[in-house]
Amino acid sequence: MSEQNSGSGLSQEELDDLVASSDTGGRNPSNKAILKAMAIIAFLWALFQVWIASPIPYEVGFGVFSSREARSIHLGLALILCFMAYPAFKRSPRDHIPVSDWILLIAGAFCAFYLFVADLAIVGEIFGDRLSDRPNNPNTFDIVVFCVGIFCLFEATRRSLGPPLAILGILFLLYTYFGPYFPGLLQWKGASFGAMAYHQWLSQSGVFGIALGVSTDLVFLFVLFGALLDKAGAGSYFIKVAFSLMGHLRGGPAKAAVVASGMTGLISGSSIANVVTTGTFTIPMMKRVGFNNEKAGAVEVASSVNGQIMPPVMGAAAFLMVEYVNIPYFDVVKHAFLPAIISYIALVYIVHLEAMKQDMQALPRATVAKPLKLQLLSFLMSAAMFVAIGGGVAWLSEAYLALQSAPSLMIAAAVALAAIIVLCKAISASASEGTKAAVFSTFTMVVGYCVVGGVFLMYLLDTLEQGLDGAGMGVLLPWVVGALLILVYVFLVRICATYPDLEPDDPNSEIVSLPLPKPTIMSGLHFLLPVLLLIWMLMVERKSPSLSAFWAVALMMFILVTQRSLFAFFRGETGGQIGQGVRDLVDGMISGARNMIGIGIATAAAGVIVGAVSQTGIGSALADLVELLSQGQLILILIWTAVLSLILGMGLPTTANYIVVSSLLAPVVVALGQQNGLVVPLIAVHLFVFYFGIMADVTPPVGLASFAAAAVSGGDPIKTGFVAFFYSMRTALLPFLFIFNTDLLLIDVGPVEAVLVFIVATAAMLIFTAGFQGYFFARSRIYESVLLILVAFSLFRPGFWMDMIVEPTTSVPPGSIVEQFERAEPGTELRLLVDGLDSVGEPLSFTAIVEVPEGATGEERIANFGLELIIDGNDVTIDNVTFDSPAEAQGVFDWDQKIVDVMVASDQPPKELIWIPAIVVLILVALLQSRRQKTLAAA
Repeated sequence: MSEQNSGSGLSQEELDDLVASSDTGGRNPSNKAILKAMAIIAFLWALFQVWIASPIPYEVGFGVFSSREARSIHLGLALILCFMAYPAFKRSPRDHIPVSDWILLIAGAFCAFYLFVADLAIVGEIFGDRLSDRPNNPNTFDIVVFCVGIFCLFEATRRSLGPPLAILGILFLLYTYFGPYFPGLLQWKGASFGAMAYHQWLSQSGVFGIALGVSTDLVFLFVLFGALLDKAGAGSYFIKVAFSLMGHLRGGPAKAAVVASGMTGLISGSSIANVVTTGTFTIPMMKRVGFNNEKAGAVEVASSVNGQIMPPVMGAAAFLMVEYVNIPYFDVVKHAFLPAIISYIALVYIVHLEAMKQDMQALPRATVAKPLKLQLLSFLMSAAMFVAIGGGVAWLSEAYLALQSAPSLMIAAAVALAAIIVLCKAISASASEGTKAAVFSTFTMVVGYCVVGGVFLMYLLDTLEQGLDGAGMGVLLPWVVGALLILVYVFLVRICATYPDLEPDDPNSEIVSLPLPKPTIMSGLHFLLPVLLLIWMLMVERKSPSLSAFWAVALMMFILVTQRSLFAFFRGETGGQIGQGVRDLVDGMISGARNMIGIGIATAAAGVIVGAVSQTGIGSALADLVELLSQGQLILILIWTAVLSLILGMGLPTTANYIVVSSLLAPVVVALGQQNGLVVPLIAVHLFVFYFGIMADVTPPVGLASFAAAAVSGGDPIKTGFVAFFYSMRTALLPFLFIFNTDLLLIDVGPVEAVLVFIVATAAMLIFTAGFQGYFFARSRIYESVLLILVAFSLFRPGFWMDMIVEPTTSVPPGSIVEQFERAEPGTELRLLVDGLDSVGEPLSFTAIVEVPEGATGEERIANFGLELIIDGNDVTIDNVTFDSPAEAQGVFDWDQKIVDVMVASDQPPKELIWIPAIVVLILVALLQSRRQKTLAAA
């Protein structure tokens, strides 16, 4: 890597400082003792987090921390490192820590540790009572701790994240105390200063609430896992693999940037770090093949920011969703998987269209072309493999159980996979390195080996578990599995050692030699093992995210210490490498801890807002305000939510933005959806908020990722931001689509249907991209772009047009409700229009969606739904609602509510029939553009 990036005017040192100032702190003390102290504190923080996540404390009965104690220590260490690493102002000294910062450091740390210290037994002996002995009864010293602590927290927030989140937190505190003086809808009775202090600082409802708990229990380990992977060399490996697979295509460096950023997003939660890490290599190469400064930077921004929507980490939001939506982590990943994949595929297509529009040429690769049929066969096998895996990844464990119960089916599946691998090996052997056939076959072979190995491993572990349990030695299972993992790791390193180490090319040099796929992929196979272990533990074993991340981190720690020595051993090199491996491990743990400073501070500061919402009830007031602004229309509330997320995201990090907006508006969207007769799952709303939160990293004028990319490319940051936003329109479209079409989130979708959803949704997104980019087979005319966007919409939401042709429901008199329940098939839907009052006595009209339960008669089915009705002709009054019944879950109450309309499903044709005219229009546009392209080529 050259010291100076071409065209940017920034050295590598300056780029590193750009990342440090936003992610890890820009201060670099000249005093070596201070530097060593910072490193020791960061290392101890990482060690503490690994310790509390491990099962060891529970096994030995020592060092077990409650969630309250762990959060206190977590925030205390984050504040210490923040005041040591982040200077107060741009002009503040960076070569030493001023006295004022030492004072803030000590005060902030004491106030954070207070929750831990104040519950120790010795405190009770000295002061007569402990904090836990006087709930909601703070004394004077407690209030002083709150005042000092909240000041230090907001100052740390301002330094590490900028002023907006700190200002927002202060405003919510003012609202909590001065509630009676606010006008209209926002007015409330207010809270005493003591009550506010206890709620915000001394309880687990404010600063030390769920958000900080997620940061403590989950996020730290995943960030540490990514830091250790990067320190081991996986970041460089992912970039080189992406270039080996896609660098030789038109616009190849840009396509490789998208793929590399997607893979890096698996281990990184920072958009800016992702931009600088991959961008210093990809942006100069994109410029070489024809992208201008702004477009090269925009491609990197769009792909890097999208790394945060890629499961399993998702920039920490996945773990917050587990707590806020109250669903298993497995389900969060399953729901988020398809939109993320589709978004990345669409971005690769955007790059391809840009390359076609500008007639860009691919980077050269010295290969001998092979017959087209060879390339086609390899591509089809790869496509078949990935469609099968893409449709079945979320149901892997269920699929395995099904195969277990049908041995013949398991044998057939194994034979089919083995046949694909054998064919790929034959193609790879007959195709020259670097051809498309070799690329497809090599990649498919690796995936095939992973799948076959995974199924075999599942079978082996199941057999081992049964055997050890039968012999009364079940306690040995973790040790046996650990030994197997080490053997697999050593075997993979032995394979990798036969290939040369990856040496990064200088993207600014005159000639860049694109890496060949097979040696590139094979040189770092051992990096995939901890990633696969993490996914295995989360998705197959269904272990908790915390325990899964612990075992993945433990394996990464072992890899970091041993990989250098193992490579040297298998290559016959002399000299021990254990010492360097230990230094790599320590550096990786320190990097992981420093990467967590901003996230720890952000979740604590966002907890102030969440605490204020729970204490003041401002959520209901905002709901009324938003409903007034949107006039009860769901699409308007979604637009308002998107705009608010974008505005807040200009000053808040993604995690804090998600916490704030989801706390305020997610329940409102669900309620308005119900009033409009639309079931909006809570996970869909949370993903909607999250998607627009990450868009703020792109959106000018404050998109920090765009500024980082412009610093690398030498382009204008505002222009880069606008182009990146234009490229990211597909990401902005997806949230609206999965609100109205929850199939995209794989909600109540089977494996076969999931494959169809994936194919259709991907095709629709690519068509939308072509329409929005103004290029399909040739440059599009305006009417062609409009037609393409309409075709895409029709593929995404065929029900919209079908509902206009044939009404989906038919209204029947409410007096016939018993008859309609009896006539309907169990599991089908009825809709009840309910008028009356809500839980606080306000007028309410909403649609209750009934999934008809089992029952012999209509009366029994109504009772099973949870309703007792008084029917007088067409006057149907709700007399009682069963506690914890489906009716109560739909928001039905038993006071002054009446069923004024019953809607039953009509004989509507399948909505998929709309696809036929849409495909016809698509073919016509394609023919028009192909003919025009041929005419231009002939001229």
